[in-house]
Amino acid sequence: MIKYSSDQDIMLRDKRLHILVTEDHAQDASKLRWILEQDEERKYSIVHCNNLKQTLAELRCQEFDLLLLELDLEETSGIETLTTITKDNPAIPIIALTAGFNDEQGKQAIQAGAEDYLPKKDLHPALLSRAILYAIERHTLVRKLQLQATTDSLTGLPNRNALFQRLELAINSGKRHSNKFAVALLGLDGFKAVNDDHGHSVGDELLRQVGVRLTKELRSSDFIARLGGDEFVIVLQHYNGTQELIKVLEKKRSHLIQPLCIPTDKETINLKVSASIGVVEWNQSASPQEMLTFADKAMGLSKQKGHNMLSLGKL
Repeated sequence: MIKYSSDQDIMLRDKRLHILVTEDHAQDASKLRWILEQDEERKYSIVHCNNLKQTLAELRCQEFDLLLLELDLEETSGIETLTTITKDNPAIPIIALTAGFNDEQGKQAIQAGAEDYLPKKDLHPALLSRAILYAIERHTLVRKLQLQATTDSLTGLPNRNALFQRLELAINSGKRHSNKFAVALLGLDGFKAVNDDHGHSVGDELLRQVGVRLTKELRSSDFIARLGGDEFVIVLQHYNGTQELIKVLEKKRSHLIQPLCIPTDKETINLKVSASIGVVEWNQSASPQEMLTFADKAMGLSKQKGHNMLSLGKL
């Protein structure tokens, strides 16, 4: 059994929870509102939607603490209703509601992203209040664990796992819509010497500051991750051609090569930063690993040219 801390419970108890209710039967919607209003533990602000289209519109416009979702709507039914919502709204906890009770459908709903599954005929204030509390807490915990699994602990950037997830999405989008994208692998020049001369704590701070610089002026369509060591990857989308791609990367590198000041207990260390970049553009047959392999070869060519260079590779 999952136990939740009293501090978390108090936080939710003190907060007015913003609840979205999707229910196409007026009588059931009124009953749900009444049940929520009877909750003596916490208060709610409630938005009601009659259909899936309205629900998706509300989720685009504002944030909710939880969605109470009738699975069987007039326009869509069962797990399809749920998956349509979770596809673009993974951050909202969902409790699936149904007129009857079906264990198999309940299991499918949870597998599809719902936090809980409740029959409407059994609802009462104490049950729904407890279910809402547990759903929000459970969802928060799972999201936190997912974030930890996809975040680089040193720089706070997405890590290798997150990178491969993003590349798979980019490839799927490219295949469906013929979207182009590119992968740039960036390696710091002389990073080993920084560690050798100044220690790993200075090297770590250098990596953190590089991560900050790389995220500055990042286009919303692009993505940056730390691959490992002194290597970073930029996934670039929505550009018009190779020359624009190179221009974006050169601008990113021009911000990166400005001198860095790293304070230590004894002194402030001034470092000159440079980076070698290899970039490849995706084609229909390339896998995420193949793109990184060819970007790595192009980056190696940049280093052979004398560091602080950019090379365009081909798959």
